[in-house]
Amino acid sequence: MLQDTTVTRQPILSRNMKVTGYQLLLHSTNQNDKPNMDTLKAVHEQHDLPSLIGSAKLFLPFEEIDLTVELIDLYPNTKDVVIEIDAHIIGNAVQLKTLKTLRQSGAFLLLKNYQPNEACNKVVSACQLAKIDTKAFNKEQLLEMIHYLHDKSIQVIADTVEDENEFSYLHSLGFNYFQGFFFTKPTISHGKKLSANKISILQLLAKVNNEDTDFDELATIISHDVALSHKLLTSINHPSMNLPKQVTSIVEAIRYMGMKRLKLWVNMALMSSMDDKPDALMETSLIRAKFCELLADHSHHETEKNSFFLVGLFSTLGAYFDLPQSEVLDDLPLADNLKRAMTDYEGALGKALWIIKQFENPYSDLLMSLSYEDMDIMSISDDYLSATRWGHDTLAGI
Repeated sequence: MLQDTTVTRQPILSRNMKVTGYQLLLHSTNQNDKPNMDTLKAVHEQHDLPSLIGSAKLFLPFEEIDLTVELIDLYPNTKDVVIEIDAHIIGNAVQLKTLKTLRQSGAFLLLKNYQPNEACNKVVSACQLAKIDTKAFNKEQLLEMIHYLHDKSIQVIADTVEDENEFSYLHSLGFNYFQGFFFTKPTISHGKKLSANKISILQLLAKVNNEDTDFDELATIISHDVALSHKLLTSINHPSMNLPKQVTSIVEAIRYMGMKRLKLWVNMALMSSMDDKPDALMETSLIRAKFCELLADHSHHETEKNSFFLVGLFSTLGAYFDLPQSEVLDDLPLADNLKRAMTDYEGALGKALWIIKQFENPYSDLLMSLSYEDMDIMSISDDYLSATRWGHDTLAGI
C-alpha cells in the first residue's frame, strides 16, 4: 500500500464515445508534499501503470508530478504517454530541456488551459493536443479557438464535461475529445418510452435478480436468448478460463458456474448489450461494484458483500436507460435499503457508493479527508486501484 499518496484517474473519450486515455492524478495526504517521479515509481511498482489504463493513453500532468526523463525508463512505450504542460513553462529552460527529451522519445505534448493569447499560441505550436476549460468561454470564442487549433493540426479536448447534454453541445462545436464521467449522467426525458430492446433487457434484469429465480429458471432464460447463449459460450471458452476442453453446450457451460457467478455474468452481459452506451459506462459499473464489495470485505460488512457489489453495479442503470435512477429501480425486485443506497446514499451501502463517486471526481476537495468506518484514505485508495484493475480485466473478458 502506498503510504502517503492516493491515485485517481479520469477517462478521456473520443467523439464516438471510445476511451482514448486516462488522466492520472496523484494526491498527497500531506499538503506540503508534492508528488514526484519517486511517487510515480512507487505507484508503478505496486499497481503497474499499464494495468490501470489498459491499451489507452496515459495522460500525466508535467509540473504537478514533477516529471523527469526517468519516465522513459519507467514507461518504455512513451508513444502511449501524453504530457500535460502549462503555457508558463516557456520561461523554464530546465523543464523545456526535459520536455524536449520526452518528446524525442515519442511522448505527446498537450497544452492545458489553452487560451487565445500570445503565450499559449507560442507553446501550443509545439504540441499535438490542447485542452480547454469550456466553461470559461462562450460559443463564439470556443468555435474560434477550435478552428485556430484545427488549422494547425492540433486536436482539442473539452475539459470537465459534466453530463451528456454538455457532451452533445461540445460535440456539435467540433471538439475531438471529452474528459470526465459525463456518460454516467444521461439526458433525462421524463415520460420517455423505452425501445422494445431496452424493455426486454429491463425485464430480464428483473427476472435474473429476483430471489425466487432459481438455477433452472436462469438456465432457461439464457437458453431462450440466442445472443446471451452465444456470449456465454464465448466467455466460458475464453483462454483465461483455462478449461481442460472446449464447452459446446449451454447446460455444460452453466455447470461451470455457481449461482452467484452466473447471475453476475448475466447482469454484465445484459448491461453491456446496449449498443448505444460506451464501454466506459460498463467499466465504471464494474469498478463501482468491486470497490463497494472490497469496502464491505475490509470493514465490518463481510456478510453483505453481495449487496454492496450489486449496489455498485446497478448504480449506473439510470444512465443505461436514460431515465431517473429511481424509475429504473422501481421495476427491479431489489430490497428497499439497496434502492435507497443508490438514490439517497443511505446507510453503509450508500456511503460506499458515495465514496467511489468522489474518486471519480479527481478535483474533489473531500477526497483526502475520506474515511469509511475504521478504514483510512490510504486503505480506501488501495481498494479503488484494485477495483480499477479488476474492472478493466473483467470488461476485457465479457
